[in-house]
Amino acid sequence: MPYDDPEADDPHELVGVSLPGDEATTREMAAAFADEFAQMGFDRERLLGLFANPFYAGAHAARQLLGDAEIERIVVESLVVYGGRVCVVVDAAADDEEPDVPEALRGKRALRVL
Repeated sequence: MPYDDPEADDPHELVGVSLPGDEATTREMAAAFADEFAQMGFDRERLLGLFANPFYAGAHAARQLLGDAEIERIVVESLVVYGGRVCVVVDAAADDEEPDVPEALRGKRALRVL
């Protein structure tokens, strides 16, 4: 089977569907996007850029439906709750070594996931 030509009964073929939704549903979706990326450390400009970028189809469609003012309000709400946090992944050090933490994060409180 060629890579670009999947068989008709291929269970791994990606299929996209459009679901009906109203403005309230779109607002909840936009809030979920903003919350998720704010938790990953995106600042205001990066979040607004995400909604402006057509590559992020769901976020971009929410901006087109709700408008810039509503998206900015949603982004600000997410940043109030989740802003100012940065997620950094560092390699685990051996038991007798200090972890290799970037200088900007030294002395900061860290969440350790085991």
